[in-house]
Amino acid sequence: MKILIVNGSHRAGNTDLIVKSVQNCLKAKNIESRELRLRDIDIKLPDGCEHCAESEICPNIIDEFSQSIEPTIRDYDIYLIVTPVWSDFITPLTKIFIDRLVSWCHPDRMYLKDKKLAIISHGMADPKSWEIVRMWVNSICSWEKSVYSGNLTLQTSSKVGEIQVDETKIDEFILQLTQI
Repeated sequence: MKILIVNGSHRAGNTDLIVKSVQNCLKAKNIESRELRLRDIDIKLPDGCEHCAESEICPNIIDEFSQSIEPTIRDYDIYLIVTPVWSDFITPLTKIFIDRLVSWCHPDRMYLKDKKLAIISHGMADPKSWEIVRMWVNSICSWEKSVYSGNLTLQTSSKVGEIQVDETKIDEFILQLTQI
């Protein structure tokens, strides 16, 4: 089993602490994982051309994502997005990643088809905001014919390090996520 952890935070901070806890849990279970830290790669907005509209690979966008990242992310069993909640939604980087990855039903680019997709969101938001994020991930799964595999929400501060990562919650979430 292979898991791609998509770190959608724009800065080093609480998301990184959560990802580290997830990676420790996965390592203890001998599960292979890779972190894709979106802030560290060149990833441009989709340009909305006719190729993009048809869910083809856009010939107008040549960036690190299209050349080095996208070709390597097809072969994971589970895609786990970890993101702070921004204005009742995911971060802009996370949205760009999904917009570049999701095929919107184009059969040749359905990277997530039959794969598990889950999210860990955190921040100062409340359950209403977390529900919006959960519903969004569920809708991606519907379009992509992937398996919605749950969400975990953690209340955190905006200050780096002001977080109590509940290792038990993370372990239970990972256990649920990795069950066949």
